[in-house]
Amino acid sequence: MLKNFLVVTVIAAGICCSASKVKIDIDGLKENIGLKPGKADKGLNVVNARSPYYITVCTPAELTSEWQKFSFSFTPDKDGMVKINILGLFYKPKGAKKDIEAWTAYDNITITGTEAKNCDFEFVNQKNLFDGWEGNESNMITGAEDAKSGKNYVIVWHKNPVYQTLKVKKGQEVTVTFFAKASQGPVKKNDDFQNI
Repeated sequence: MLKNFLVVTVIAAGICCSASKVKIDIDGLKENIGLKPGKADKGLNVVNARSPYYITVCTPAELTSEWQKFSFSFTPDKDGMVKINILGLFYKPKGAKKDIEAWTAYDNITITGTEAKNCDFEFVNQKNLFDGWEGNESNMITGAEDAKSGKNYVIVWHKNPVYQTLKVKKGQEVTVTFFAKASQGPVKKNDDFQNI
């Protein structure tokens, strides 16, 4: 029984890891802030998705287990607050009955043109979450040897993002630079395997 479970776990982990892609949304819908896509690194698609108030950034190619650097920019058409959502691309293989948790890791985010909090994920708040970000404990990887910066980073999938609100100024270009890689998902604790 345990052997079959481990085989299924390894296969599922391989599927999740191989389907990992970058997805970041910049959301100005609440305050109707128009967002104009700017420069983007090769390998990133940056488009107004649902409206001129919403930008989606994604990689068409799947990520590997090595950290890769990406950068893109956008310009707001008025002062106000926008939300940066860090997540993974939606993944549901043909014929699947439900979404696959394709986890993506992010670290060492730099945002210029506005102020952002804790973009290297090194500070944990009293709720035991990364300070400055909304999300949950399954997003946190702490004390990691494979972090790009420091000892912590964040992991996400399409239905389990992290986000924070940014104050932007009309005509002030905002540039987001970050590192991303494929992830196996949350680390299981020994207790998770007690009833197998």
